[in-house]
Amino acid sequence: MKHPKISAEALTSHFVRLARNAHRIGKCSSDDIVRLLSSALKERAAPESLLRRIEALTRDIEHVRRLLDVTKLITEADPRSRKADQHVQRLLQDKTLFEPGAFADRLGWTRQALSKALTARRVFFVESRGTRYYPAFFADPRYERRHLEAISRLLGDLPGSAKLQFFMAPKASLGGATPLDALLRGRYAVVREAAEAYVKR
Repeated sequence: MKHPKISAEALTSHFVRLARNAHRIGKCSSDDIVRLLSSALKERAAPESLLRRIEALTRDIEHVRRLLDVTKLITEADPRSRKADQHVQRLLQDKTLFEPGAFADRLGWTRQALSKALTARRVFFVESRGTRYYPAFFADPRYERRHLEAISRLLGDLPGSAKLQFFMAPKASLGGATPLDALLRGRYAVVREAAEAYVKR
């Protein structure tokens, strides 16, 4: 079967229009839609095949939904995604990351307290295979947790993986030390400056 060629720009445009129109239709009640369609079918200007076209549209939308599911599976099967999952599993094994229950227990937090901390960006997580994992250093008594939380907030909406990389990767601005190492030495101010630069890059 020959598939039509479409550019990335055209595909994006189609999705935007479809989403916009679907949003408009979604604001109508089912009674309103039935009434408006019934009225349209009675008008001479309305095509008699309108209902058949709507049926075809629902089939097309379902097909698109299945394609998106397949795309998700392909993305998850990508070698880079598998490599990221393997990295997370290694961090779990060496207790650099904790599962949600263990993380909350270490901090003495309830589920609600953890949720509030996430909302405030005071902590963050990395996700692998549908599960959230939290950095163990937040529960490490060697660190000033308020400093860790302040840096986490400063990193804002960056993905958890990017935040984790910031904390654990050596930085030239810190003399080759990681931000975690620098925080252990009480160098909060320079770590804050490094975080500000990391967000702006």
